[in-house]
Amino acid sequence: MAFTVPIDNPIVAAIRALYGVATDVGEYIDGLITSMKKSTNRTIEAAGRVIEAAKFGFGIGFVVPVALIAIGQFILGHPLLAVGTVITSPVNPVAMTCAAIGAIYFGWNALSEAERNDIVERIQSSLELGAELVKSIVAFVIGKSKELLNSETLADLKRFIGDAASLFGRTVADVTRAIADRAAGAYDLVTEKLKRSPDKPDELPRLPL
Repeated sequence: MAFTVPIDNPIVAAIRALYGVATDVGEYIDGLITSMKKSTNRTIEAAGRVIEAAKFGFGIGFVVPVALIAIGQFILGHPLLAVGTVITSPVNPVAMTCAAIGAIYFGWNALSEAERNDIVERIQSSLELGAELVKSIVAFVIGKSKELLNSETLADLKRFIGDAASLFGRTVADVTRAIADRAAGAYDLVTEKLKRSPDKPDELPRLPL
């Protein structure tokens, strides 16, 4: 039996505002999944299939996509409970959803146990899902992503993560906490600095530690 979530639920309301949703959330998500699956972009298409598989796999309705989008947003750095203080206008929903999937895939296991528990508790209390169910949804998304994504599409997911995380003052490395991503970010920082000041190579920025 499908779970029902009140329209005024804080997480649902935050996602509605973030995505600029004026219609029923369940119908909107169904349409979003359909459009993603039809995309010619392999990463977007695969992400849509991951969300659809999670929705039908758990058999409890649109609360599963809402939960996984929310989990991804928390990892990206969005508080969701105070949308207006972070983003004042709707974002590209497809890109943001891909970023959420990517954040779960790359970022969940990088979190500390306390950070993971905090997210589980927030989802559990807001969407009235059991803690083990929330963890199962996360595990499913990670496993399905491994099945459907390859090295090229996974790299593309990081670009979605970077674009979304930047809205919250964060970077890909802040999400993945991977040394390689931190090094790549440092390289990009130096490259950008040199582009701006090609005649002053000695004025390099300090690399983040």
